[in-house]
Amino acid sequence: MGIILLMRHGKSDWEPEGVSDFNRPLSLRGIRDVLAQGQALLRQGYRPDFILSSPAIRAWHTAHLLAQICSLPHEKVEPHFAFYTETLEGVTAALRSLPETCSTVALIGHNPLWSELASRWAGKSIELSTAEIVGFHWEGNWASFPAGSFPAYLFYLSRTG
Repeated sequence: MGIILLMRHGKSDWEPEGVSDFNRPLSLRGIRDVLAQGQALLRQGYRPDFILSSPAIRAWHTAHLLAQICSLPHEKVEPHFAFYTETLEGVTAALRSLPETCSTVALIGHNPLWSELASRWAGKSIELSTAEIVGFHWEGNWASFPAGSFPAYLFYLSRTG
């Protein structure tokens, strides 16, 4: 049983010329948004035990900023390349690999997959903007995720908090 915090990476910087999609950094606004969202999560009583993230620079930076705000050791942040290549199977495998002691996990990734997952699991259309978070409650054990059912929708945290 646990909480899944599905978070889209913070706003990236499109300015650096010649930088590949994978290497695009966060913009200053993106950094501010991620820090504010982390504080909003804490105010609502959510603190991840683990953060699983796309290794793309903008997502990886988002993950480590969230870890810093939540006083989570950076060793608890793990890269998952499937979050960048956007495979549902990769997200499922990552969740199944969590230890059963994990009560709350944050998943940091990209659209369109993150909005598709949020919509599928919530049973309604959700389009995640940068740094936005959707929370879900999962009743089963991690090893059997999704076991034929989806996690229950808990909340949607827009950038305005």
